Amino acid sequence: MQRRLFCSSTSTFQRQVPRFVTTLKEAAKPALEKAQAINRPFGFDSPTKIGQNHGQLSNPFSAAAKEQRQRQLDHDIAHSPFYESKSFSNTQGKIFTPPVSYFKKDKAKYFVDFQGYTLLNEKRQLSQLLKGKVTLLRIFSTISGENCANTYISDYLDENGYKTLQEKYPNTQIVDVNLPQSWIKGLFVKMAKSNLKTIVPPARQNLYFILPNTLFTLEVKKTLKCDNMCSGYLYVLDEDGKIRWATSGFSNDEESEVLWRTVRGLEKEMKGN
Repeated sequence: MQRRLFCSSTSTFQRQVPRFVTTLKEAAKPALEKAQAINRPFGFDSPTKIGQNHGQLSNPFSAAAKEQRQRQLDHDIAHSPFYESKSFSNTQGKIFTPPVSYFKKDKAKYFVDFQGYTLLNEKRQLSQLLKGKVTLLRIFSTISGENCANTYISDYLDENGYKTLQEKYPNTQIVDVNLPQSWIKGLFVKMAKSNLKTIVPPARQNLYFILPNTLFTLEVKKTLKCDNMCSGYLYVLDEDGKIRWATSGFSNDEESEVLWRTVRGLEKEMKGN
């Protein structure tokens, strides 16, 4: 009996050790040295809606809730501000490099659907905004991330530039997702709304979301490959919310060419349906 109890205790100990060891191993990992090359569609296999309470389990003491908190803790330990800034520096913001051409509709996977408040303080659903449009959706959590995302569409961000975009690509829109790093930074962003309105032209203000960071859980960020908060991300979505092309970091001439080729291709595809 004593031997069986000892074996049982040993087994329990062995089951508990790997998680702790795994966390330490993750924390010891060096920062990214090069970007991940995207060659295959990524995202969610089916339409996925997240909400204000997404990820908040009803029983905070359940095994599932504890596991979720542990995964978040593991990630926070491994992805310290130093790790993220070093990864950003090493890759020049290129957490991943984009595909050489856009994904076919039947192969592409989904971006998440969400509801949130825009600069005009209106509550809007992303999926409703996508209908009949090719959407250039940008995600950023920091100034460095916003600067990255700006480089892809810098000619179209001000009022005159956005009018030019609509003239050249009448079925294309820009949607911004400002995802502050923490609730306190989110508070500062909300307090700066009036200043943001002087920067973001009126035509884009109701397409500019300020969302709580908790809305995009760790699993969501990893699935969408936007879990480094120092960088900025751009996704080209079709009207069904599928990710047809995506990139991160600063733009270059080659990527810019593929981006606008994608936009033209999707506008043509949409007209043919």
